[in-house]
Amino acid sequence: MTSFALSLIVATVLNTQTVPTDSLTDSIKQHPIKEVTVFSIANNNLSLPYVAVDKKKLEAHDFKTPADALQNETGISLYRDGSWGTSVNVRGISEQRLLFLLDEDRLQSATDIAGVLSTVDVNSLEKIEVVKGAGSVLYGTGAMGGIVNFVSERPGYSDFLNVSGKVSTGYHTGNKMSANAVNVNFTNKDFYIALNGSYRTAQNTMTPKGILANSQFNDASWGMKGGVKYGDSQEFLVTYNHFEAWNVGIPGNSAFPSAATVRYTSIKRNQLSGEYIFTDISDFVKELKIRAYSQNISRDVENKPNATTFILPASLNRTSGVKATADLYFNDYNTMTIGAETWLRDSETGRMKIVEAADTTVIGEIPTPKAKMWDVGIFALYKKVLDPRHLNLNAGVRLDYVRTANDTAFNRIFQYKIVDGVKNDIAFSKNVIFDAGINNNLAYSAHIDLEYIPVSQHKFVVSLANAYRVPSIEERFKYIDLGSVKKYGNPDLKSENGFFSNFSYVFAQKKVSVKVDVFANYLFNMIAEVKKSSISNEYVNQNIDQAFFAGAEVQLDWLISRYLKLNTNASYVYTKNVASGTYLPQIPPAHGMFALNYKLDHKFETALTTLWAAAQNQVATGETATAGHVIFNYDIHSTPIKLKKSYLQLFGGVDNILDKAYKNHLFSTRGLDFYEPGRNIFVKLKWGW
Repeated sequence: MTSFALSLIVATVLNTQTVPTDSLTDSIKQHPIKEVTVFSIANNNLSLPYVAVDKKKLEAHDFKTPADALQNETGISLYRDGSWGTSVNVRGISEQRLLFLLDEDRLQSATDIAGVLSTVDVNSLEKIEVVKGAGSVLYGTGAMGGIVNFVSERPGYSDFLNVSGKVSTGYHTGNKMSANAVNVNFTNKDFYIALNGSYRTAQNTMTPKGILANSQFNDASWGMKGGVKYGDSQEFLVTYNHFEAWNVGIPGNSAFPSAATVRYTSIKRNQLSGEYIFTDISDFVKELKIRAYSQNISRDVENKPNATTFILPASLNRTSGVKATADLYFNDYNTMTIGAETWLRDSETGRMKIVEAADTTVIGEIPTPKAKMWDVGIFALYKKVLDPRHLNLNAGVRLDYVRTANDTAFNRIFQYKIVDGVKNDIAFSKNVIFDAGINNNLAYSAHIDLEYIPVSQHKFVVSLANAYRVPSIEERFKYIDLGSVKKYGNPDLKSENGFFSNFSYVFAQKKVSVKVDVFANYLFNMIAEVKKSSISNEYVNQNIDQAFFAGAEVQLDWLISRYLKLNTNASYVYTKNVASGTYLPQIPPAHGMFALNYKLDHKFETALTTLWAAAQNQVATGETATAGHVIFNYDIHSTPIKLKKSYLQLFGGVDNILDKAYKNHLFSTRGLDFYEPGRNIFVKLKWGW
């Protein structure tokens, strides 16, 4: 199968050499590369760096997780806790400072190892949007380093009653994963209903160094989306999603004792949201949106450190919110978006320890308190056209009140022993771990952009922001016991705040597009895990007085011919703990991508992609330096093959063609030290109608 894929690469090169020159000249005029400046989740009010992975890319490579779909994008790095639990790092900013949204609803769960991104079904997505930079003006606390928004696929309306859909099935050899999905749409001129579902099962992942034990997973999801139009100016949208995963292995290696087996026995996410949209209310109010949502994520873990001991942590996180925004029109040169938002998140955890010896001992614990976080914010974003052809100004401000409250947490709530099937209570000491408390925070953020277009092919953008982030529930009250590693929260943490800047230059012609970004961020009271001592393997959250981030990104897109396209990018970030002069933790190395894409009209499209990462020696205290690596991926898919009233489409490819053994720096710095997956061949068949 691999040799077949490689032969296709050779065939594509040969095809590019036999294309007539005159056809190239004509086709280039019809396929210009355009600079994407639309910031859809911000209504184009801010000019922050923006990337998007559309449906075509999501389908072409058949990604295992949503985070995997972002690995080719500039400034974005992956880290994973096994094959299933995968997340992203943006410009050296880890998950705590990124805001994850599903159709603009907050995705919030226990900790950064809870795998919340993996609870999003890739097959149900229309695209994934990433905003790189401080988005606190738009979404408040949590959006300091960027925003990742998963956009669900919606069918739209049709002139007549229409039924459409698709069914897909696929297989991956690297972990023997089978994946199946179905989507069915009912549309009319005034309504639509879309139904979707998926099921996946996977065994242990194969690496070039052998099988990665305990990396299996199973998951399934289903959902419904509906839309109703009332005339030309009103629309009501509703969404429900259910996702669940079970028997999801967490291959810890150095994070857990060597004999330990850790897995998610169950993860469930439920989301219900509704949105009412008014358009063209008046000449002054162009659009009004009111959105409400509720989402809950439950998580059950089984940690088996040895043959006779079971540790069973569990958590439940609920988030509900309401947001209203209005687009105001003063004149062609002055527009504004105003809004108000409130959301409430509550979290509760528990843990049970079972020791099976001659008798069975059961201990109940609440390692973290029941806590709530309530946010109320108002914001305004203003756009001024200073010169219709050359100069635009965007500015925004936001004010939030954030209240965090927690109950008292005790080390134990019960303890008993089972002898001959009879429960016998055991006396125990009930000690306070966290005292009940309330933290009130008033936070302010601001943003300003200046766009300058001297001539049509060049654009310069300067973005400046002040952003904040209130410590999350987990950062204040975290308690993670991985056996050999323990991590603690800190209820006395201060809020993070900082100054963020970005300079962008874009050169765009019909055949070539170049984009360069240079950024510098200065954070105060940055929250980080710090080792208690050089000899212990215990970490506690602490504020770093001053932290500095700086870096650069470059991206090139070149349409070589009507058949052949080149895409490449490179990213680098440098960090420093200003007070100590040391490097910050969990910072990705310089990395990038080089891809050749060949498309034969009405036949197929194929791509050979090279992913590279340099060695990372600029590591924080306690971290291990990692070597660089280069891997090659290949994918190919046919254009839709028309049948009578339906169509077929074939997809395939190879990940890590050369079966390269390598470690990702961000994975190993989190204590989950293992080799990345080896060669993986995937195939997928889609039938649509």
